[in-house]
Amino acid sequence: MKKVFLIGDSIRYGIDGENGYLYGYGYFVKEKLKGEMEVYAPDENCRFLQYTLRYLHEWAAKIEDCSAIDVVHWNNGLWDALRQFGEEPFTPLPMYKEYLVRVYKRIRLLFPNAKIIFALSTPVSEEMARPDFTRKNSEIEQYNQAAIEVMDTLGVPVNDLYTLASQIRGQYYLDWVHYNAEGSAILADKVIDAIRKVLDDSLPE
Repeated sequence: MKKVFLIGDSIRYGIDGENGYLYGYGYFVKEKLKGEMEVYAPDENCRFLQYTLRYLHEWAAKIEDCSAIDVVHWNNGLWDALRQFGEEPFTPLPMYKEYLVRVYKRIRLLFPNAKIIFALSTPVSEEMARPDFTRKNSEIEQYNQAAIEVMDTLGVPVNDLYTLASQIRGQYYLDWVHYNAEGSAILADKVIDAIRKVLDDSLPE
């Protein structure tokens, strides 16, 4: 059975909502792939790139055999593009590019046999943000474009969750950033498609 490791922010992990815990796409990926693939993921929000770099080895240590992981599906970006109290984005764009490479190298070190997929960050409803806690879709798009360029140099395929999420806004939003169960399940299907594609592409002809 193929083994998959998911790294990502609360779009992957989920959040505590007013009516209980709301699952992100990671939960639905695991449910939909039951009996077909084993899906692992950190039991926490992986947040921004520096946080992922700091804790990735600890998350990996909870897996019995990291060399057996076939695919790592990874995203960081929404936290990195976050502006607090009118300041600059949490991770400046040049640093974002640098840390994408550093996290990639750490994934390569810890999961030596895995295919890697990078997922683009999803859009937000800017008008619903608090003044001291904001994200701009124009900047999310800049960070996504930077990630596309970096991943192209690294030979890593990109899963465009941004475009899909842009098409399912409205009724699928839980709040200004996150998705309800139906929206998360739709994102999960796109993640599963990306995982299956890299596995199929790795098969000998």
